[in-house]
Amino acid sequence: MIRIFKLTKRHMDDNDKMPRELKDIKIFSTCVGHGVGTIDFSEQIAQMSEEEYEQMLNESGEYVKFKLGNLSKYFEVEIFTEHALKLLPQLCDGKLKQILLNLREGYLVIKKDF
Repeated sequence: MIRIFKLTKRHMDDNDKMPRELKDIKIFSTCVGHGVGTIDFSEQIAQMSEEEYEQMLNESGEYVKFKLGNLSKYFEVEIFTEHALKLLPQLCDGKLKQILLNLREGYLVIKKDF
């Protein structure tokens, strides 16, 4: 089974006992990169069979095959908005294309069960 996950929200843990200066440092560190107290929440938004996935690859262009074709080798592929822009023109119609058309921020992770 192939599962598609999307980053849906970020959560920053609040600690009322933390001094204001340390809170400011924590907020700054989470703004400049992945760091202290930030948790990403991804949720499964779709799934497809391995046969559907292979058919999608076979009916799509070279960049799609390059970017998404190694799923069986690595069991996980990340798609950021810059990848989506390159994938969309070469991707055949289907579930994944509809999802990518609506990807405005965050990213997707495609995972293969093993």
